[in-house]
Amino acid sequence: MTHSVAFSVVLGIQIALIPSLAQLGPFNPADQSGSPGEEPGGLPDGVAVDLIQPAVSPRSTTADRFARMFSKELRDIEERQEEIISELEDLPEYFQAINQPALFGYHSGDSRARPKWIQVDLGKTVEPEAIALFPVTVQLEGETVVGYGFPRSFRIDISDDPNFAENYETIAVVRSADRKGPAQAPFFKEVSGYRGRYIRVTATSLWKPANGTNSEGVFALSELMVLNGQRNLALFQPVKALDSAELTSRWSRRYLTDGHSTLGVPILATESETKGFRADSGEEKVLSSWVQVDLEESMPISQVRLILAQPDEGVPDPALRFPYSLKLEISEYPDMRNAELIRRLTPGQVTILGENPVIASVADGRGRYVRVTAEVAGDTPQTMKFDLAEVQVFSNSHRNIALGKSVTALHSVETNQWSRQFLVDGYGSRRKLAGTYEWLEALAKRTDLIVEWRDKEQKRLELVDQTVSDGLMWTGGGLFFILGIVIIGLRRSRIRRRADIEALRQQIASDLHDDIGSNLSSIALLAELGFDEAEEPNLSREEFGEIKRTADKTIESMRDIVWLIRPGEETWKQMISRFRETAAKLLRAHVYQFNLRGSVNDERLPLDFKRDLFLIYKEVLNNIVKHAEAHRVHIEVDTRKSKLNLIVTDDGKGFNNLDQEFREGNGLKNLRMRAQHIGANLKVKSALGEGTTVHLTAPMP
Repeated sequence: MTHSVAFSVVLGIQIALIPSLAQLGPFNPADQSGSPGEEPGGLPDGVAVDLIQPAVSPRSTTADRFARMFSKELRDIEERQEEIISELEDLPEYFQAINQPALFGYHSGDSRARPKWIQVDLGKTVEPEAIALFPVTVQLEGETVVGYGFPRSFRIDISDDPNFAENYETIAVVRSADRKGPAQAPFFKEVSGYRGRYIRVTATSLWKPANGTNSEGVFALSELMVLNGQRNLALFQPVKALDSAELTSRWSRRYLTDGHSTLGVPILATESETKGFRADSGEEKVLSSWVQVDLEESMPISQVRLILAQPDEGVPDPALRFPYSLKLEISEYPDMRNAELIRRLTPGQVTILGENPVIASVADGRGRYVRVTAEVAGDTPQTMKFDLAEVQVFSNSHRNIALGKSVTALHSVETNQWSRQFLVDGYGSRRKLAGTYEWLEALAKRTDLIVEWRDKEQKRLELVDQTVSDGLMWTGGGLFFILGIVIIGLRRSRIRRRADIEALRQQIASDLHDDIGSNLSSIALLAELGFDEAEEPNLSREEFGEIKRTADKTIESMRDIVWLIRPGEETWKQMISRFRETAAKLLRAHVYQFNLRGSVNDERLPLDFKRDLFLIYKEVLNNIVKHAEAHRVHIEVDTRKSKLNLIVTDDGKGFNNLDQEFREGNGLKNLRMRAQHIGANLKVKSALGEGTTVHLTAPMP
């Protein structure tokens, strides 16, 4: 049996490249083409900066109200825009959570020959039903560029002749004016009536950066898919190009068909009510834990996909997400006799998956049982806990044959959100999973709606200006005319300022994650690889271990900063969720209990209150981990009676803070200072051998 595996990887990461290339980074970007001679993609003044999620602004200014009274066309436009927003809510988004990929696509080389082209050998003559091209995002001189290297104009041809000398057919001719949607969106075209073995994409007009740093132009793609039903015929197929920048673990023509999608797991907009499968050995120390799917009969297996569970927070932690090795096997027997190993992954390899699946493609595979095993490093047993969202198994058809099948596991947690049966329920941790074709169709519809919304927003602004101007002209009076212009100007200025502030906060969050998080993740991964592969591991073990521990701690701190300043994550519900997640990470070696009394809502918290309260909470838990030598920790959050009571108690060694000679350290002083900032009262009660209790009382903001 032969087999090959791909890790589907999200779009964003920052990795240093050779001088002629750039850097890839996490982002929540504005749409921009970056090509000279063209207007960068975007909306007119006064429109929300988030082009992926257009939203109807309140539009309650005097100019809006005045224009709405006298223009039925304006009212019709706004009604249609509201319908578009509603329709977008039922469609998947372009981006999921962002993490670190290692391999991210094809990049043209330095040849001056034109035109640049790249082609895929599908292995046999096929009749494709759709073709998709995925763009790349990079950072050039600190600025995020969406659609890096995506050709301004291109053509797609199909032929049975590898040289395309004759007997080829043109599937599509695309010019720059034809691509009106966000640059983040993949190019997707449904086709019929074409046959051939080779698919060639020719860049008839190359992408060039706006700053002119590469006047020769660049041709880059993240992934090329050739679809027949839900099956990607191009997956793992050989690729040929006019030229290619071959940078191991970064750019290569073979990465064009490795299954590393820029958009992550194919999903729909339907939210998931379950999280997936959770394994927890409790206090039992083990070397491994497994879960397996019974397909009910022996079946041919061509591909296995493993979807990792997604964390609740918006910025995933690559260092803590899955700390074990993974092993995938298929067998005819439930005890895995004569099992065929499909793939083994180290923790470092799991780390770089991001929010994307492990894809194990198998030739001539057959079996009834599919098992996923997590293994600890080394020979020392330890307690184990890990999460998986879904296992998908595909036979020669396009259907997931694991859906709804029986699942067994060694250490399964059974709750209303976690269960072994949720591993085959068709849902990820957040959304319903989709077939590739279905997913790309939905994204194409999203693109069309966004283009329509933009066009109508442009027309709406023109109508508001024209109606106000005409109204003022007819009512007469130069003063009223000037006043109308001022109203319009103030309205636009206010919206621009609000958009600029939100964009700045988002950019700071993205920059922190791009520049710090990615590099530290790389440090942690390099330390792990060096740890495993050093010629004298006993001499380097301590140094590499310290590098990895330091990087992981810094990643965690960076994630907290990003969460604190990221717009849209400022409600009580999100704060409590963050409290729970922080406790789960910091108190992994403790027995702890988290109780919430009262209710929380979706009201926004002031940024200063959110920041100081979370940092107080985290510092208290860090002190327990570093100094208390505690076994049990109890956390209580009480929001009743319009007052917040946060009580954290441990059974550690304690300290005598009532002693006359006791002097508070910088840690306690900082806690009290932060408490004062939010108008809170902080009490610390402790005694030698009797543990410590920290009680924070604050008015609800």
